[in-house]
Amino acid sequence: MGSPLVSRPSVVAFLALSVLGGACDGGENVATPSPSPSATPAGPPQLEVLARVPVGAEPIGIVEGFGSIWVVNSEFDSGGSPSVSRIDPATASVEATVPVGAVPLEVAAAFGAVWVSNSEDDTVSRIDPVTNEVVATIGVCAAPEGMAADAHGLWVVCEQSGEVVRIDPAANRSGRPIEVGLEPRFVTVAFESVWVSNYLDSTVTRLDPATSEVVAEIATEFGPQIMVESAGSVWVSSVDTDAVQRIDPTTNEPDPPISTEALPDGLLEHGGSLWVATDLGPILQRLDPATGEITGTWVVSDQGAINANQLFVDTDGAFWFPLLDGGEVLKVSIPPEA
Repeated sequence: MGSPLVSRPSVVAFLALSVLGGACDGGENVATPSPSPSATPAGPPQLEVLARVPVGAEPIGIVEGFGSIWVVNSEFDSGGSPSVSRIDPATASVEATVPVGAVPLEVAAAFGAVWVSNSEDDTVSRIDPVTNEVVATIGVCAAPEGMAADAHGLWVVCEQSGEVVRIDPAANRSGRPIEVGLEPRFVTVAFESVWVSNYLDSTVTRLDPATSEVVAEIATEFGPQIMVESAGSVWVSSVDTDAVQRIDPTTNEPDPPISTEALPDGLLEHGGSLWVATDLGPILQRLDPATGEITGTWVVSDQGAINANQLFVDTDGAFWFPLLDGGEVLKVSIPPEA
């Protein structure tokens, strides 16, 4: 996503839906023949929607923690009050709504708290899950977005300043900014390292969390976004290339890209498979990380809109997807393994 710059196209981009009626010729309606059923290829099957949970406007970030699902309502286009919705996965209902900073984007659960990056405020909000209240607001670098935790603290990437900072959860203070690539968006922790995806210069920066030093700059396909550890490797989605890539953590070398449906963004490891969610639709694909083969494709929702940063989580035997343009979170069935 990128601050209010929003990840792919800069705002929620709706696709134009054209409806072709009868064409007029000499004052008479001329019917347009419909294609025969045999000429229309069957599309991917649609996942069963188990629940729809209304939340705030433009929901983006999502995380599971403290027995709940936490969803960031960015309100970047609606002008409403930014907040975080706490959802009970058993009842698929909102338990609490917590006000946070301006244009919040992502959320993390760690160190007994829920953390929210406020891109317009250059801050991170700390929420106490016992009281559902913000107990600290921490200044960081410019336009914070993705976050990830390890034993050293909470790592926050800042898109505008091209930096990553570490928050000390005991002191609620951020440390020295570390320069990474251009327009960093997401961060993950894997193989005793911190990995940052730099969207604009198509690289992944690998940091040593003990020294805060950069140990590798890895070239990727265009538009690297979300990263996840799976099957002994780091995987990254490249939203501008319609592909995902595997990075070997022993050599810091990327494999050739694996083509996906258009605009892949969300990545999740579940049940030994790598799951890829696209911004458009969204579409869900299952990938075998051992072979790199796509083993299944499903439609999550036929929205016809760009859901910049289609993150999702798995809990309560289901996948949960925030729908940016719909102001809701979908609980859908997990497809069976092949």
